[in-house]
Amino acid sequence: MSSIRITGLATGIDTDQMIKDLMKVERAKVDRVQQDKQVLQWRQELYNSINKDFANFILNTKKEFGLSGSTSTGAIFNKSLSSLNWVKRAVSSNESAVKVSTTSEAVNGSYDVTVHRLADGVKAASSANITKDGGNSENLASQFEGLTEGDIIRFRINDKEFSFNGTDKISDVVKQINASDAGVQVSYDASIDRFFIQTTTTGENAVLKVDALYDFNPETGTGTYSDAGQKFIEALKLNVTSYDDNGNLIPEALGIETTYKGVDAKITFNGAENITKSTNQFTINGINLDLRTTGSTTVRVDTDTDAVYDKIKGFVDKYNEIVDKMGKLLGEKQYRDYRPLTAEQKEAMKEKEIELWEEKAKSGLLRNDSIISSTMQNLRNSLYNGVEGIEGPFKALYEIGIDTEKWAAGAIGGKLEIDEEKLRKAISEDVDGVLDLLFKEAGPVPAKDANGNLIPGETVEGKGGVITRMYNTMIEGMKQIVNKAGPGEESSLFRNINSKIMIDFVTNYGSISMLDKDISDIDNRISDLNALLIRKEDKYYNQFAAMEKFVQQMNNQGSWLMQQLGM
Repeated sequence: MSSIRITGLATGIDTDQMIKDLMKVERAKVDRVQQDKQVLQWRQELYNSINKDFANFILNTKKEFGLSGSTSTGAIFNKSLSSLNWVKRAVSSNESAVKVSTTSEAVNGSYDVTVHRLADGVKAASSANITKDGGNSENLASQFEGLTEGDIIRFRINDKEFSFNGTDKISDVVKQINASDAGVQVSYDASIDRFFIQTTTTGENAVLKVDALYDFNPETGTGTYSDAGQKFIEALKLNVTSYDDNGNLIPEALGIETTYKGVDAKITFNGAENITKSTNQFTINGINLDLRTTGSTTVRVDTDTDAVYDKIKGFVDKYNEIVDKMGKLLGEKQYRDYRPLTAEQKEAMKEKEIELWEEKAKSGLLRNDSIISSTMQNLRNSLYNGVEGIEGPFKALYEIGIDTEKWAAGAIGGKLEIDEEKLRKAISEDVDGVLDLLFKEAGPVPAKDANGNLIPGETVEGKGGVITRMYNTMIEGMKQIVNKAGPGEESSLFRNINSKIMIDFVTNYGSISMLDKDISDIDNRISDLNALLIRKEDKYYNQFAAMEKFVQQMNNQGSWLMQQLGM
């Protein structure tokens, strides 16, 4: 199509405007298809937003329950029900001796704890100033008596070899040792001119042994200790604090080639004597003990009814928010007369008018959506159905005071309501039964016949506790949404929920969702229509050009006749 056209010279007709008006009708077809594309993109955005809500609901509630944690790299991992520390409350009568907390496995009751000895490692520190000038010199040779810049200072800590030059600094020594796997941490404080060393672990397996390396001369067949290494170690003037085989403290000057070791903690727990641990933080009978000093304490463990109730209520509140949002989307009014605006229409409108128009245009895009409807229905079913394979007294959610709201005209339905008194009573009487009902893991459960009788030796795959089933049901819905609309920008978020969401999507759909495919098909159609528009516009211009040419010929003939007639 020519970019410059001169039209209407013969007829005086505004050809450009006429063709522009004719093309408006043709371009309306493209506008309708582009509007269809915009609707699909809006629907895709809504799906992605819903999936993000589902994912954040699972991640946030799991985190608040303490059922998940994260690594230093941000990866999410699941934690067991037994690790929950908010179910039981432990109180120590003497927190200066022992600080306590609990897991859900702690048994209610009173426990007497006596700390006879704390776990400790091996420590060593300089007994006096160690350098010539308080550590202000540039290198080891100038700081320590007997060393020269040409010396190779070699020694070993716990079988890990180290080598330094006389020109190195004491900071180089600290840095290299701390970066090694010798099992010790060292430091030097120039303000007091002292060197410190201690094992990185505690207990009797924590050891410290310092050797000057043995230099072997293959020509003479003999060897000697590294003179420079021994001089450096002796110059540190280290006094070591360790323990003998009976756990008694032994302070003495550090001896080369002498092995020093730490000591285990020793306690009596509720009459069980001589319990030893390599650290001062450990768990017995579900009670986390943090030993602070020697002494006795009484630990009282009780169910923390308030904490358990608050955790469950927080979950219910967040679930009701999801139900409310999905209910509104499913029942949202659709305004069929409000189609997406074309670029030309937007130019003629104010920003607020565009915003109000698009609000109505987007309304009802997921009205009665089959994926969302089935997911929410499956979630409701997971609440109603009893839990199989649990030994506690509670088999259904209503038995602990949680039920769905009563039906009312105009109500969305599916929200949960809590009978606070009934739930608190269930928690205080059998908190393990409540937790089992809510969080039991999916897995094999005893099989039953049609009459509900157990079938000896046979099992079926149980779907787990109520909340476990809700999570799994929501994940299944998320998979369907990803297949329909793709993951958007939340691939990593979905992998943290369940890696199979993305694996199944890529395996079955090759990373192209159903809506992506529909949008791609529309793009191809728009491209074809635009090509057709160009051809039609060229056709109109050619037709008008032909008309102009014919009119011009007629004008020329008329002029000739006039001349011939002498007019």
